Amino acid sequence: MPFFSIVIPTYNRAGLLEETLATVFAQELTDYEVLVVDDGSTDGTGAVLARYGGRVRALRQENQGQGAARNLGIQHATGQYVVFLDSDDLWFPWTLSTYRQAIEMYGGPSVVMGTAAAFRSTEELARVQHEPLRTHAFADYFATAGESFVRTACVLAVRMEALRRVGGFTTVRILSEDHDLLYRLGTEPGFVWVEAPRVVGYRQHEGSSSRELERGHAGLAYQLEQEQLGRYPGGVERRRERLTLILHGVRHVTQWLVGRGRPELALDLYRRSLRAHLLVPRWRYMLGFPPWMVVSTLRQRRR
Repeated sequence: MPFFSIVIPTYNRAGLLEETLATVFAQELTDYEVLVVDDGSTDGTGAVLARYGGRVRALRQENQGQGAARNLGIQHATGQYVVFLDSDDLWFPWTLSTYRQAIEMYGGPSVVMGTAAAFRSTEELARVQHEPLRTHAFADYFATAGESFVRTACVLAVRMEALRRVGGFTTVRILSEDHDLLYRLGTEPGFVWVEAPRVVGYRQHEGSSSRELERGHAGLAYQLEQEQLGRYPGGVERRRERLTLILHGVRHVTQWLVGRGRPELALDLYRRSLRAHLLVPRWRYMLGFPPWMVVSTLRQRRR
């Protein structure tokens, strides 16, 4: 049984996938298996994967989205921890050894989350150094509600038992399905944030398509709905922490939507989240967002 199962969902990224896999096979720690889930690619991804032979377990499904692709990888994984990597991102040689060090330091936490270095050109990553380990430990994920670090699936290592207990990712095709997973893992014991060294090169792409904006809106609407239906753990006792985390996402996404010219989607999220904002409360956002949105939208139209 390997210590790590690396699950990489991919869709029509044959060229980038090869770059990603090169950084996986350059790891200092080698106790891992690699599972790549081809989510119905039409660009020759299957032929690329075939060249790796037994070094990669290639799985394929009809196009169903990242959540379903990751779940298929989880089903076939045999490691103690599952590490998620997007097929356009890159690792540093110390990535897996850093996760392992944090796991051993804290006695096997349910979730370890690293820190990413954003890049547009791979040359930028040459400046990222292997800094000394710097970590922050919490009783569980909900206990991080007061912290401000970036949270995303591309820097996650999750204990297999916990991942399967909560059912993996939602298969609803939304953005921020990784946040939904974290909320369902919210009370699993032990959460560690690795502040340094940075463990993932997160590739930034130009622009946001209309479909991405709609999926971003749908992701936060889905989280608000799941919270209202009581689908996240922790009960009333942990409600404030859950809402703090979810509403941070709402505020970020509503500003993103306005900035990308979709104020109607931003306003819909604002309305859906008002009751939750009253419970926290977040008066500055509730009172300040509508006039800010109007001013920002008018400025965009005048350009």
